[in-house]
Amino acid sequence: MSMLRQVLTMSAMVASGMAVGAGLGMLLTPHSGRVTRGQIQVHVHKAQDEMTHMGGRVKQQVDTMLQKGKQALTNHKKV
Repeated sequence: MSMLRQVLTMSAMVASGMAVGAGLGMLLTPHSGRVTRGQIQVHVHKAQDEMTHMGGRVKQQVDTMLQKGKQALTNHKKV
């Protein structure tokens, strides 16, 4: 499995886990609706930041693979 596919799979699993966790949290929370919504908002912002960071890492990895591919083609043409 390629590194990009692994990262995308892991990202999907993390997002799914957060959605399930948020749903269970809403069902089982001992707090009022206002407090619960505030907590969910905090967790959603954290998840957004994490996904943005993960997206940046994926972009870096794709850029690296692209550069390696270009370099391999350049080296192959020289031979």
